[in-house]
Amino acid sequence: MLKPKLYIFDIDGTLLTTDYKILPSTKEAMRLLAEGKLSAPIMLASARSPKAIDPIAKELNLEPLYISLNGAFIVQGDRVLYEKPMEQQAAEMVISIGQEVGLSVNVYSKWDWYISEENPWSSHEGKMVGWQGQVKDLHGLETHKILLMGEQDLILETQQKLQKEVPGVSAQGSIPHYLEIVDASASKGHALEIVSELLEVPFEYMVAFGDGENDLAMLKRAGFAVAMGNAHPSLKAEADLVTLDNDSDGIFQAVQRILELEPGALD
Repeated sequence: MLKPKLYIFDIDGTLLTTDYKILPSTKEAMRLLAEGKLSAPIMLASARSPKAIDPIAKELNLEPLYISLNGAFIVQGDRVLYEKPMEQQAAEMVISIGQEVGLSVNVYSKWDWYISEENPWSSHEGKMVGWQGQVKDLHGLETHKILLMGEQDLILETQQKLQKEVPGVSAQGSIPHYLEIVDASASKGHALEIVSELLEVPFEYMVAFGDGENDLAMLKRAGFAVAMGNAHPSLKAEADLVTLDNDSDGIFQAVQRILELEPGALD
């Protein structure tokens, strides 16, 4: 068996339960991967901003190493390893379309989160991540990610509209009611290419875990892919292993099965 050199975990819907908690079994799984016979560095990969990832890394006793903002911002410790802001014109178009259709529009610029006004969606997001966005004019900002939040039918309609009218961006769903928009060249999959080069870890030595559509490129890149039981069907079709859902010790079950794999199973 190829000994893994890097484990990559999505956060929401993967490491976290539906109510945004970390199960005791998940903490034990992280310990096994950090200290066990197949130990290797652990990297988080999320649509979340760095400020919303740091507390999770700390709770899991992980060093700060993560892909954030859906691949547009990669951080190790206090160093920015890579960033890819959106083209200004594309960002302006996305903001305008989001505001026109009545969605909650959120702009992420490096470590900062900006909103044009407080609303129930932004308040819910703030409670989920542990901090609140700053009210500010959203136009003219350096933009690494735009998050649109709203009712699911409106989110799907807006996603289709953006795909037709703003070809320079990638618009993907993460969790229900959320549409994540980044530069078309940014993705968790592309971020793994950057990480592979910078950390000198070939793809075949990577093990990736995910659940959402925005995790698909990452799972396709990694040498071994794990889809959660609650994952989008496209991830389950791509995965080498489908585990239990994020509320049912899915991470722990997957780690146990990985540790039990026969030699050559990760080849």
